[in-house]
Amino acid sequence: MRGNPGWRLQLGLVAALAAPLVLAACGSGSPTPTSSLRHQTSTTSTTGAAPTTTAPPQPSGPLQAGSAIALPFSADQVTGGESPDGAVFVAPQNPTSTSPSIAWVIDGNGPAEIAEHVPTGIAAIAADGTNFYVATYATLFAYNRQSGNQDGQWTMPSVPTANSSNNDLVALAAANGSVFVSVTRGNTVGVYTVNPGTAAAPHLLLKGLGAAIGSDGSVYYERTDHHLVARRPNGATAVGPMLADAPNGLGGGVQYLDVVAGGAVWVSEPAGQGLDATFTTYDDATLNKLGSYQGSVTSTVVNSSAGALVLEAAGSDPACPEASPSTPTSCVFNIVPQGTVSNPVGVGSAVTLLGPSPAVVVSDTGTGQFDLIRLS
Repeated sequence: MRGNPGWRLQLGLVAALAAPLVLAACGSGSPTPTSSLRHQTSTTSTTGAAPTTTAPPQPSGPLQAGSAIALPFSADQVTGGESPDGAVFVAPQNPTSTSPSIAWVIDGNGPAEIAEHVPTGIAAIAADGTNFYVATYATLFAYNRQSGNQDGQWTMPSVPTANSSNNDLVALAAANGSVFVSVTRGNTVGVYTVNPGTAAAPHLLLKGLGAAIGSDGSVYYERTDHHLVARRPNGATAVGPMLADAPNGLGGGVQYLDVVAGGAVWVSEPAGQGLDATFTTYDDATLNKLGSYQGSVTSTVVNSSAGALVLEAAGSDPACPEASPSTPTSCVFNIVPQGTVSNPVGVGSAVTLLGPSPAVVVSDTGTGQFDLIRLS
């Protein structure tokens, strides 16, 4: 995503979204697999030590929603991340708070447990097979997942807290043995790398108008001349097409990098009025255009073991219709780069979608807190 357009920052597959208002509902249960073309309209993965949990099996066929796992906290916003073996880490996102915070972990289908106590408010989370990473606006922490001990601490690159009304100024991704720290400053994003095995300070890898991290450690970014560029882990770069930069005065006309998922780089262009947006996808290997379709700025796409998935509000597709308040209010679909969706599954009032093992964090209207629902 380019800089800070004011509605969402999503780098890699770690997303943090405000807990939503109750939306219109969609079908419940296990919907019949369907496929439809849009009419309107993270992964944290790395090499490392043996994981501390058994990876959930890869989904085969349409996804099904599992039982809700209670997350014992309430918050205005939530940040979360997932390790390659499927452990999910979540926490309230309140990076300007000076009060201590608690991050929680869910291994498999077990209950939520305290992962770590963090001295201040949390901005972003990531994990790999060895460590769990927490960024505040001041410090990046690494905690060993087997011992629970802190085994790394780095001073964060400067974060422009004068713009702290938007909590999404920092994003984390763990990939290919490194931790990527992305910091938004106005209309630019600085991408820094941290070697978790050393005490060396975060290294500025590049600056761009937006960036997204691939699961192999490739960094896709918008250069200052608006070209889409891929920087590979070996330092090689490839230059792709130019992204739109023609503001229409209404908040539209500009494209933003969103995420790398399903072998594609996903780019959005808000219309500027309402929630409509045009999504364009590019091959993550060649940067050639793959497709374009109409969607909503509220859509969330992630990479997963089931391929690219999208979280949509009810009513966005005939297979996820608006219905009575007692039925789910959002759905997760499989999606291809040309915008075709299939296999909807109702997931309630979802806050965010995570991968690589598909899972959603949902608002629990009964408790006023949150639940984790795994999809398999």
